[in-house]
Order: sequence, then C-alpha cells, then structure tokens
Amino acid sequence: MPLQDKVVKYSVYVAHNDFVDFQRVIDLRLESGATATIAFPTTPPDDWLQFSGSHTTLYMAEDEFADVCRLLHAETPLLPIFFTALNLVGIRVGAVHTELDLSESASLARADEEKPQTLQQFIRRASTQHPNAQPPVT
Repeated sequence: MPLQDKVVKYSVYVAHNDFVDFQRVIDLRLESGATATIAFPTTPPDDWLQFSGSHTTLYMAEDEFADVCRLLHAETPLLPIFFTALNLVGIRVGAVHTELDLSESASLARADEEKPQTLQQFIRRASTQHPNAQPPVT
C-alpha cells in the first residue's frame, strides 16, 4: 500500500476507443519504485482499488480527471505531489495529494484510536498496523 509515496513521473492518456470503458488514464511512477494506474471510467467498478504486487490500480469517477491533472501539473520542487492508496479496516482510500502533515498531536492521536476521518489519520493508522507500508522518509 503506497503511503504518501512521492510521484516522480507521470503520463496522461486521453483517447477515444472501442475496447475499454475509460478514455482517460494516468500512469504514475512513485519514489519507492512502485507504480500506479488511475483510470477514469464512466462508472467505476465496485472493486475500484486493486493491489497487485508493487502496482496499484485506482478507478476514479470521470469528472475527477481534470482535478487530478491540475494537481499533477501544479507540481514544483517546493510542492511535490504524492499518491496514497489504502484498504484499512474495510475502508478504502485512493488519493493524489500534496504532502500531508503527519505529525501527531494529542487530539489527533485520540482521533486515530477511533474510526479514521481524514487521510492523515488513515496514513498514521496504516503506518502502525502495516509496518512494511511506511511512508517514505523525506
């Protein structure tokens, strides 16, 4: 599970074709060496987050494509972009985001004991429950 794994390279595919339900795809290469594919079908499948070795496939809604592209294009050395994909306590999360503040405060630590409500809480919970899926050290 990629936890706040920095995007080091990406490619965008936009096409019209007869063989798949999705016409927009973003492929990511991550700092850890893992890869991810984000596909934007008309109707995402029920199994919208899939893990296969070091590759993750995330299906997002068609209308999210522009937001993800805009975030990737905004990347600069001062604003790196990250990918996170989790399946934790039966709750799945897939996200493209800027760096998250994962520092713990007393109030956040208490909130993490309950059902996670934010991406930061999910990442902190995953870091303790899945030690081999630690966020990369920056």
